[in-house]
Amino acid sequence: MRLFDKRWLEGAIMAIAIGTTIGILPAHAQSDQQVRSLVEALRLAAPQTGNSNDGLYSDWQIQAQNIPRWSESCTGRRLTPQQFEADSATARSILACVVRDVLQEEYRNSSSNEAIAVRRAAAWWMTGDSSRYNSGETAAYTQRVLRFYEQQVANPPDSSPENNPPENNSPENSATPAQTTPYDRYMQAGYAAVQAKNYESALLNFRRALDERPNDPYAQRAIENVERYQSGQTGGQ
Repeated sequence: MRLFDKRWLEGAIMAIAIGTTIGILPAHAQSDQQVRSLVEALRLAAPQTGNSNDGLYSDWQIQAQNIPRWSESCTGRRLTPQQFEADSATARSILACVVRDVLQEEYRNSSSNEAIAVRRAAAWWMTGDSSRYNSGETAAYTQRVLRFYEQQVANPPDSSPENNPPENNSPENSATPAQTTPYDRYMQAGYAAVQAKNYESALLNFRRALDERPNDPYAQRAIENVERYQSGQTGGQ
């Protein structure tokens, strides 16, 4: 099996770029829970080589060359494989960004058949060719991912106390470690991008946070602030 080779990586980045640029797909063609479930299913199904020097990083077993591109595309910050592996919350957020676009594409390719879309996305993840979802060794892998996906949909991780810690009243003033919810990860990535003056990335992350919590005042305020920064109207907070 070929995991995460250069050929499919380039195709993936191109697909993501095209979808983002011309707005082919709506932001919520698939739910956030479906995306989170697939990301977790890919983690659970990741092959374990038993070799600590296998060149694969994080619980998702990702090749090193993918990480800087994905992290820069999704957060505006180019991470090293070591940084990616050391921060599972950030890694999960980046992978959700990548998987969201893939799952949307495979929903179209499967005529909105959820099970087939998940298996096609898993085949893309494994081989770079989503049409191989029911072929040879890839078929067994995609079935395994689908089983994990269905378990996650039925029992969302965020429903457990471990994965759903008490929320702070103000994410902007939080002094606690990074939370595990997608909302918190997007907000933290947005604030980091603001500090780096990468306003385009900041807007992307704050808007994703607002997708997670519609009408959230902190995300709305952050978006307004960044838009003022971009226009040169950097008034008081």
